[in-house]
Amino acid sequence: MSIIRVLPENICNKIAAGEVIERPASVVKELVENAIDAGADKIVVAIEDGGMKSIVVTDNGGGMDQDDAMLCIEPHATSKIHTDTDIFNIVTFGFRGEAIPSIAAISRFTLRTRRHESREGMEVLVHGGKAIAAAPKGCAPGTEIIVRDLFFNTPARKKFMRTRGTEEKHIQDTVMLLSLPYPAISFELHMDGRTVFSSPGHDTLSPRLTTYFGKEFAGAMLPVDYSDGEVTVTGYIARHGYTRTSRREQRIFVNGRPVEAPAVFNGIRNGYGSLVEKGRFAPVILFLRMPPAMVDVNVHPAKREVRFHNHRHIEHAVATAVAMVLQQSDAPTLSVDASLPLKALLQGAAVSYYPREEEPEFDFPATTESPSGRNESTADIYHVRVPAPESDSGGDEVYGAVFPATATGETAVAATFEHVGDLRIIGILDRTYILAEAANGLVVIDQHAAHERVLYERLLRASGTDHARQQLLLPLTMELSRPESMFVTNNHDTFLHLGFDLEPLGQNTILVNAIPASLHQNNAGGVIRDLLTDLIEHEAPGRTTDPAVIARAACIAAVKAHDPLTAEEAQSLLHQMAACELPFSCPHGRPTVINISLAELEKRFGRR
Repeated sequence: MSIIRVLPENICNKIAAGEVIERPASVVKELVENAIDAGADKIVVAIEDGGMKSIVVTDNGGGMDQDDAMLCIEPHATSKIHTDTDIFNIVTFGFRGEAIPSIAAISRFTLRTRRHESREGMEVLVHGGKAIAAAPKGCAPGTEIIVRDLFFNTPARKKFMRTRGTEEKHIQDTVMLLSLPYPAISFELHMDGRTVFSSPGHDTLSPRLTTYFGKEFAGAMLPVDYSDGEVTVTGYIARHGYTRTSRREQRIFVNGRPVEAPAVFNGIRNGYGSLVEKGRFAPVILFLRMPPAMVDVNVHPAKREVRFHNHRHIEHAVATAVAMVLQQSDAPTLSVDASLPLKALLQGAAVSYYPREEEPEFDFPATTESPSGRNESTADIYHVRVPAPESDSGGDEVYGAVFPATATGETAVAATFEHVGDLRIIGILDRTYILAEAANGLVVIDQHAAHERVLYERLLRASGTDHARQQLLLPLTMELSRPESMFVTNNHDTFLHLGFDLEPLGQNTILVNAIPASLHQNNAGGVIRDLLTDLIEHEAPGRTTDPAVIARAACIAAVKAHDPLTAEEAQSLLHQMAACELPFSCPHGRPTVINISLAELEKRFGRR
């Protein structure tokens, strides 16, 4: 008896749906793309309960007649491809013919459509892939598709959905992304009866940048317009110094399609060169146009990725376009109030300044560079006993040791000193490693990892308590993008427990009333923006005391590698480390301190 069998049509449709429809945002993407292909100049998206209860997409495009309305729910039915050669010259979005039947297979699906020249339209009802009814219907020209109870017949898929807020964020990102290449099309997004945004059609993209991402973002962008004959690169790139901790804001479009393409990302990085520090990413919105034969869009079921026939050509074109704009742009300038004291100006510029009579504290503006990757040390042993200073913890000693995989007990050497002040700082290597002399050897401290540990324990101890926050005398106003603003609104408690009191003030603006007591005020905006980017990227809201969330907050706020420290600041950092419960590793597990004993040095130099 044969063990191979042909699967029933309903199972095939559900498998196809699993490839194309990952979450409610996938439904929105497919339906909006179809509306764009239909020539609509107005598209309205309305959702309920994060898209799980209902998704409605309405457009005023060409619409369908009765025959096409019935055919479009059949698998592999499409108006975009007629011959096999068309596959290699794709100029539309929904060419596969899988979206409508895939969506209808896992929802209660309603289609209403009418061509502009027709007197009446057509309504088709499909439940779980089975056609229920089809009849003439009076409706407006264009197409309206209603998707209710998504995944009602695929509970295994449904249980993988995230929170309502997360699904709403994905839907908002999707609509915004699809609307960027088509500024002439009007887009509206409504969630549970409230208008998230309404972006009228315009002949340029500039108004949409301000609507979606705020005035600050729009003001930081430089226009791009470059062509090498075959490839045209247009759009916007960020000016010098305007960066993020994630590539999430590098939005790429190829022939109007939002995609991910390593060749383009490489071109952006090469175009900026040394202007963007390692671990930082300049926001861009780039539109690449090229002959369809130069790009294969048929390499991913959800059409997220593309493959170029000559990726080096694309990479070079993008790098050239970016570099030309940066070379022609002016360096950023800053106007300041002449009445401000010198110290305030220097601190705001992340310049350390201490009058001789003041007692320095290790508390200064954090920069926004991402931490480097794991650093492997060549030392054989990390073992330190640090008595905490009396002023910090009553003189209680703190012990700790970190041993590499190759270490034995035979090689363990303790660096012991009576007081943290007995460590004599002898220099700072590569503006990253604090070098100090102990009684029996050399102590090396990673300034970023050490400050991470200090801030992490402060935030962890103070998480959720009122005394963890310092109220700002003058609240800080920040303009965010629409997704960031929604994220703050939906996760107010998360930020409150971390010590940030963030109050929504309009659709794109928040008011910063308080920040963690352990952070400096001068760069609070940069820390909040980087923390937002990181939390959204990792989708980590919810449990407000989650150590991973607090660790990321500490990492973002901590002094970074290559940030210049004064000797006083370095000494203050050592005192604060001594007060930590676990001072010898950062929250991510990297060592903060290593010790190279005099005995080890003598052995290495052949003195033993």
